[in-house]
Amino acid sequence: MLRLLVLEGNSRSGRRRIAQTAGATPGESYADLLRTLAPQAAVDIYLGTDEGASSPQPIDAYHGVAITGSSLNIYQCEAESMRQIEFVREVFARGIPMFGSCWGLQLAAVAAGGEVGLNPAGREVAFARKITLTTEGHLHPMHARRAAAFDAPAIHSDVVTRLPADTVITARNAICEVQAAEIRFGRGVFWGVQYHPEYRLHDVASVIRRYGQTLVDEGFFADLAELERYAADLSALEADPKRRDIAWRLGLDADIVSDAIRQTELANWVSFLECK
Repeated sequence: MLRLLVLEGNSRSGRRRIAQTAGATPGESYADLLRTLAPQAAVDIYLGTDEGASSPQPIDAYHGVAITGSSLNIYQCEAESMRQIEFVREVFARGIPMFGSCWGLQLAAVAAGGEVGLNPAGREVAFARKITLTTEGHLHPMHARRAAAFDAPAIHSDVVTRLPADTVITARNAICEVQAAEIRFGRGVFWGVQYHPEYRLHDVASVIRRYGQTLVDEGFFADLAELERYAADLSALEADPKRRDIAWRLGLDADIVSDAIRQTELANWVSFLECK
């Protein structure tokens, strides 16, 4: 039986804040999706930010480790981040395959010797547009069945600014040079994306509402009323994916609306593990 571990990237306060708007913590949502993609898998959650926490099973009991997003900034060097860096280094050393979204990519990059910082191009909000596969990305199993260019859910202001030694960029766009990558370090291999294949439209709406006035101040919305209309449209489209009027108004195609397409990279990682 496939046994997977989800590393929850958020602190206790961050988990509580996200659950209030999204209805679940990122770790819980990630684990639920993995159970959908691999119904026979056993999936555990590890609260790696918490002092004294330990994984439910010995690390070697897991066939793969998935890492959620996080509201932390790794360059702040907070204890919650440092604990995760050490854990990811241990997973690399043991040769256990990993996959990570957003924070997960940044965490693996730093654990393997890279650097992360604020994106000089600014924040990427709601959806990363016109992500394009690199030459290596076209051939990489992480992106199997992906179009050459696509959109994906995203929310981040930090990016990988210096790559670890053994890294291949597999996707990029105008806002972020490292939208997806494979990182090899020690005995391990990490596949990661700066976007969120695990997000539903509900999650994107929750993120927008949670950031609220910050997104207005940064010019993404004219005011909170416009922000709420946008979030409400996303929630309505989540409830009824056939709402062509909303998809057209927001410029969303099947790469966002279709669960199967949106979850491509994560589903491919699970398939990779099942075939090992």
